[in-house]
Amino acid sequence: MNPDFIHVKEMEGTLLLSQTLRNHSCRVTTKEIILQRPHCTYQILFADIISILPHEVPSKSMLLPTPGNSVEKVPTYLVADYYKIRAEKIRIYNRSGIHETAETDFILPLHARFFPYVQKYSNLTAI
Repeated sequence: MNPDFIHVKEMEGTLLLSQTLRNHSCRVTTKEIILQRPHCTYQILFADIISILPHEVPSKSMLLPTPGNSVEKVPTYLVADYYKIRAEKIRIYNRSGIHETAETDFILPLHARFFPYVQKYSNLTAI
């Protein structure tokens, strides 16, 4: 595991699946999705997710939310399909502390093997 990842001490559920590729890690628990990259961790509770849709990444970088209504441009690695998650809120952990966003769209790489768990433990309906 990358030593620059910020550990989430208060995972809401039981860990079901974890995947680490290069500088990104994704975990699914019975209650949340956790995305980690160096110096920043995003926690998205299933209860806060409004929708998950496939998303096509047009460039080799994408914008991720940071505290203070700003964004950070980070490179994408085409190792998985990308999905746009609309959530009521997202908890962001960084070196400055813990922050929460308002309703936002979040684009992240997810492997197809995560979806049976997301479907089983969230209130979302597959279409």
